[in-house]
Amino acid sequence: MPELPELEALRIRLGPRLEGRLITAATVNPKKGHMLRYPVENFANELPARRIVSLTRRGKHLVFATELGGGGSGRWLVINPMLGGRFQMADGAAPVPATEVFTIRVEGRQELRYLDFRDMGRIYWVGDLDREVPGWAELGPEADSVPAMGIDAFRKRLRRFRDELKDLLRNQEFLAGIGNAYSDEILFEARLLPLRRRASLKPAEEEALFAAIPLVLSRAVEAILANPNYEESKQDRSFMSVHMKGGKTCPRCGHRISQLGSNREPLNFCRGCQL
Repeated sequence: MPELPELEALRIRLGPRLEGRLITAATVNPKKGHMLRYPVENFANELPARRIVSLTRRGKHLVFATELGGGGSGRWLVINPMLGGRFQMADGAAPVPATEVFTIRVEGRQELRYLDFRDMGRIYWVGDLDREVPGWAELGPEADSVPAMGIDAFRKRLRRFRDELKDLLRNQEFLAGIGNAYSDEILFEARLLPLRRRASLKPAEEEALFAAIPLVLSRAVEAILANPNYEESKQDRSFMSVHMKGGKTCPRCGHRISQLGSNREPLNFCRGCQL
């Protein structure tokens, strides 16, 4: 599942190629039209002639703000890729993958394609984000905004929740943007066991978590952007320390990395240096 770092890197890469561009056509794969939370015919007819004003990210959503010529009539295309969603920016002549859900063509004969090999993504075409995107109004602060929050405000927010640490980090009402993969990495960086309860944290451990969240996320964005072979339609997380590396050697202490759960959503951690 693309999380904050993948979507932030995608925003950085795609923004300059899409912002200010006029949408000239939109098509929907008839076999996957059920994934749109909006009538397919309206979606395909309403996007053309709109201009993409901005590309932003909110939690694990990409948000395309659009308006008609002359301003006004703002609408948003909001995409939560979930487990199998990917994006592809390609020349209009490039073959369209079978996993394509919809394609937006912009000036310059470039196409933005949304692909989904699990048919789980959530796609909204809305005029009011808070009212029309489920859960939008309940999203917590962006996970990469933790440093600006400050340790005192972070502690106050942290202590509102009682979850186990793994579930806490994945709770979008706590912080928006972290999922299964980066919660593993953050807890590894903070040297905290994922199954510990939030209430068990000592002040020094709260500080370690506060520091680990922005460090892991920023480092991941940098790794993705620095990879010259990175493809938006794929997901390379080889730079990670423990996630999806059950049975391998911990890069910090040499202990064997543990895995709980299925390969679909594993929980990975090191019993040697996470306490």
